[in-house]
Amino acid sequence: LLRRFIVEKAVSVYQRRLKERKGSSLFRVRKVRSSDVQWKLNFSTNDYLGLSQHRHIRQAFKQAVDIWGVGSTGSPLLSGYSSAHQELEELLTDWLGKPRALLFNSGFAANHGVLTTLVDKQQKVFADKLVHASIIDGMQHSEAQFKRYPHNQPLPVVDKANAGDWLVTEGVFSMDGDACDLKLMASLKQQFDIKVMLDDAHGLGAYGSEGRGSTSSGSDTVDVLTGTFGKALGVGGAFVCAKDDEIESLIQFCRDYIYSTAMPPAQAAAIKSSIEIVRSAEGDERREQLAHRIQYFREQMKQRNLKIIDSNTAIQTWLFDSDTEALAMSKQLQTNGYLCSVIRPPTVPVGTSRIRFSLTSNMPQVALESFWQVVDRIRDNL
Repeated sequence: LLRRFIVEKAVSVYQRRLKERKGSSLFRVRKVRSSDVQWKLNFSTNDYLGLSQHRHIRQAFKQAVDIWGVGSTGSPLLSGYSSAHQELEELLTDWLGKPRALLFNSGFAANHGVLTTLVDKQQKVFADKLVHASIIDGMQHSEAQFKRYPHNQPLPVVDKANAGDWLVTEGVFSMDGDACDLKLMASLKQQFDIKVMLDDAHGLGAYGSEGRGSTSSGSDTVDVLTGTFGKALGVGGAFVCAKDDEIESLIQFCRDYIYSTAMPPAQAAAIKSSIEIVRSAEGDERREQLAHRIQYFREQMKQRNLKIIDSNTAIQTWLFDSDTEALAMSKQLQTNGYLCSVIRPPTVPVGTSRIRFSLTSNMPQVALESFWQVVDRIRDNL
């Protein structure tokens, strides 16, 4: 009876939360009591272009489900790879200007798979201090020696590089929101004959010509490009773009790829639809709207002399002197109707606890203006 009660309770909670989250990706509903509904402006989403609820993408997903069903039902090397996957990979190569692409179920699997498969023990890996946990795990689980350099300062660490070594960074850093210096990466690549791996999870779709992200003006600099479909593209899954022989090596030897069920074909179809929108005039308009939201948000932070990290991207940070201060502000903001998450060590360095804001193109300007009025009131009362 106890076990049955627990299961029924869990299902009840899940169903309630599912109902609460239906609708726009911009807002979340938190039902405190049946008569008390509280709306929250979501500053914690990675849905930068607001595409997760786009009707054309949802329609593409539904139509593909009618054709393929809801799952791929197998590893990509057995029965899980379909023409929907192939079409998406071909679209990626055309969009990003790379020889070949390979699909993964997550950005974590893509980064981990690249580093544990393509890097050998004769090579060294030099990585930015603030790279994602998937890259750190990939380096640790590879046979290569690795060294992490101070954020966006690869010299003089990379002076010790030999031909064939790897330089690994992010296009847009997930916690600070700043970008890597791709021109510097190009210079180091030429000087030391090293490979450049770029994780553009937070840049792809949101910036650049046709939403190509960080590599819009320097795709030749990057040898191995990874990215996700679950952020600006609004769906899920990930990819690796690289040379033909490197993609073949991943297909034949990458455990993260071989021993995982392939993403559903319907998901691949939805991603394809999303990329088409990102590359269109509508995509340009959404990126322009996002740029306006970023500019306004930065101006408001500077006017209030908040302690911030300089960023021109959708990721904006408000730094605090202590975890306690950050948590107190976050709690007050949530109480007043704004979902703002606190990021604390060890995710970020000690002494840099922060509220991390993710801005989206579909955030109403009036809602942002109201947010800053609430911030002022809270700061006056703290």
